[in-house]
This record gives sequence, structure tokens and C-alpha cells, in this order.
Amino acid sequence: MFYKKIIFVWALFNTCLSHTQTVSEVFQKFTKQYTNTLPLQYKSTYTLYKDFDSEKAEQIYKGVFYKNAKNEVYTKIANTETLNSKTVYLKINHDEKAMEISNPIVTSFGDFDIKPLLDLCKIEKFIDYKTYWEITLQAKTYSGLPYSKIIVQISKDFFLLKQTFYYSTAINFSQDYRKPDPHYPRLEITNTNYNRNPVNAAIFTSNTYFSTSDKKQIILSEPLKKYEVTDQRTITNK
Repeated sequence: MFYKKIIFVWALFNTCLSHTQTVSEVFQKFTKQYTNTLPLQYKSTYTLYKDFDSEKAEQIYKGVFYKNAKNEVYTKIANTETLNSKTVYLKINHDEKAMEISNPIVTSFGDFDIKPLLDLCKIEKFIDYKTYWEITLQAKTYSGLPYSKIIVQISKDFFLLKQTFYYSTAINFSQDYRKPDPHYPRLEITNTNYNRNPVNAAIFTSNTYFSTSDKKQIILSEPLKKYEVTDQRTITNK
């Protein structure tokens, strides 16, 4: 699914902090909104178009983002859930009835490691509108990014409103391998309903999804009990 290829755009923003003082200030305050030790939640809509200028949506996914005061993060995009807590990282794919368990991932909430990203993009435009800023990031040649251009809109209270990704590689939309249908798609992600309301603590608790027996066996919660489990923690810790 295309949403699996989505990059955390705020990491890319920070590759360009030195562009101008104005852009730097916007990015620093934007980062603070997501790194504050406060709850944060919002809803997202992922809309995929076949071509750069298409008006008819090819696929639409809904998503949510929840963060608690500990900077533990839960997301759901279409039928895939992820949880990155202080103790575990979970990925649950309801379409495939599968769950992956691994060690927590060091997230971008905090000091961003921008060094590997410094050569990936350049700021093409920075426009100050009345209620938001719009930043256009142009991927540099040989950057390795699957996008030629990314357009980002940040509200005047420093929340991410919209991201538009223009793919630089063709995607085959055909269901028949004998008749390829390649296109260069556009993905739009719109975020709404931002608030700082606390999220149900059970969402960030691993016991909501599984427990471990005395014999170190994984016991899935009732809704997930028929799912296939891959526990990568053992492999990682060997």
C-alpha cells in the first residue's frame, strides 16, 4: 500500500534549517509543537491521485495520530496500527491478520539526526500566506527519495496542515500484469482536528494487545488471538 512509503516530513524539514532565519524560526517552533511533553492528537486523510494533475482520487485512506505526555506514539492508517511506546514497538496489519513485535524505535521526538538528510532536498519556495506558510522542497538529483517535489503547509500555530508528495518513479496501477498502467502519482495528506486532549492510556499499554506467559510465550488479546505473530525482539537481543 502506498501509505507504507510515507516519510516523516518533519525530518525532511530539518534538512533545510539554515536556508533563512525566517524558515529556521518556523521549523524550530513547528518542531516544538511535536516534541512538547504534552498529549497531541489529530486525524489524517491520505488521498492518492494517479497523476500530478489528476482531480479524481484513486485511493483514500483515513488515519489518526495519538501522542501522550511521555512521547509514546500510536498511529492508524487504513487497517494498519502502529504503537511505539517506551517498552515495545508494535505493527498490526488487520488485512493480513499479522502482528510484528520489536524493540522501541528511537523517534524523531527530540533532537533530530539531520546529518544523513542534509543533501536530500533544497527549499524551492517559502510563501507566507495569511493563515499558514507553504514550503516547497525540491529533491536533489541522486537523493534517493521517491519524490521529485514535496509541498508542505504549516499553520500559524505551527501544526502540519497538509503535505503533497509528487512521485518521481512510475507506479503500475494495473490489476492485469499483461496490461501495465504506469503513472507518476500524487499523494496528499491532510491533517485536521488538532487538540491536546489526553488519549485513553490503554492505547499505549502493550497489555492491550498481548501479554507474555511465565514461559515467555506471547498471548494475544481476544480481538487479535487468531493473528500471526512475529517477535523480532529475540532476534534483536541475541
